[in-house]
Amino acid sequence: MASRQYYYSKWFNTLLRNTFGNFLLKRFHVRIYNEQIKDVKPPYLLISNHVGTWDPFILSMGVPDPVYFVISDAHFRHFWLRQVFKLVGGIPKAKQIADSSTIRAILSVIKNNGVIGLYPEGARNWDLKNIEVIYPTAKLIKSLKVPVIATVMEGAGLTKPRWARSSRSGHINLNYSILLTPEQIKEMSADEIYQKIVDGIHMNEYDWQEKNRVAFKGKNLAEYLDMFLVVCPRCKNLCSLHSHENTLSCTHCGYTVEYDEYGYFSTKDEPYFLNPQTWSEWQSSWLNDLFSQSEYTSGEKALFSDVKTKLFTGKRRGKLRQYYWLGKVELFFNQIVFTPERGKDYVFPIDKITGVNIQNNNKFEFYYEDNLYRFKFTTQHKSVYKYELAFKLIESIVKG
Repeated sequence: MASRQYYYSKWFNTLLRNTFGNFLLKRFHVRIYNEQIKDVKPPYLLISNHVGTWDPFILSMGVPDPVYFVISDAHFRHFWLRQVFKLVGGIPKAKQIADSSTIRAILSVIKNNGVIGLYPEGARNWDLKNIEVIYPTAKLIKSLKVPVIATVMEGAGLTKPRWARSSRSGHINLNYSILLTPEQIKEMSADEIYQKIVDGIHMNEYDWQEKNRVAFKGKNLAEYLDMFLVVCPRCKNLCSLHSHENTLSCTHCGYTVEYDEYGYFSTKDEPYFLNPQTWSEWQSSWLNDLFSQSEYTSGEKALFSDVKTKLFTGKRRGKLRQYYWLGKVELFFNQIVFTPERGKDYVFPIDKITGVNIQNNNKFEFYYEDNLYRFKFTTQHKSVYKYELAFKLIESIVKG
């Protein structure tokens, strides 16, 4: 048994697997391929690509042992969620920043012959392909010296893309394999382990879909796609796209595409892109060129802005406190400015901001001077992803 702080409730885990776990398997037509790991005994590390909200629950159904998943600490700020995650042995982790308490908890679980579940990418992807693996994961594996099981989830992204509010009905494959043995880890460098992780969880949903052509049926398939795609390919207008039912349209020039059950676009207009992934790749490149212009790099013009925004502040694990007034948030090349309806402006220099991340698709978070700040967008169809993307582009432009 792990330390007192990180334990699991045997009866609750059994109940959860037999009820909610089995429901998820049936609801999403999950196929489990775990023959290669039948003989692996705890302690070990379970890693996977990360695409959906229910990934930990689904992933744990393919292994016989209870899994202590490393989970975003934002979930522990809600009282009832905190109780559930404590019962299943959840370990809180601050997104995108180092967290020594998480490492101590992992070491404690491994020492007591437990199973750790973590996502090396650190966050869910938006465009149905891997994001960059966090390098310290390789160092952690090197120090733990326990077997590493890799799982590749196929179809999970098209079942429920991160931008979507509703799930679709297709199928999900879970492919488990032994990625690393303790003997291999001993002989490998951290760099070699890192590359092994990258290769072991590699998954591009559209490459897979090209070969399999699985229909993912549902209603309102394009709803909230405008949370992800923010540049019209025809008129190049920013934030003028609007989704409704199965269509995505530009309110500025009228360009319209229909999103089908295979995850592809069709249109009566010029077919700029076949799917959201290729649109996103162009969008990133185009915005990179736009934001490289002097009017943006000088801080004269905002990259993005939104009104009717709520500001919250607090510490990592505590309850966040809401600033009383709604306000306008503006992201400049060198700073974020929050202008409330009343009172003074809040200014956050970009070079002092860490831990940028998105929670629940409508909350933009970051750390500044050891405090956590959160912008919550109160209006529907408001893209929070564009701020995360802009931060990455600023970093890229600064590095040249």
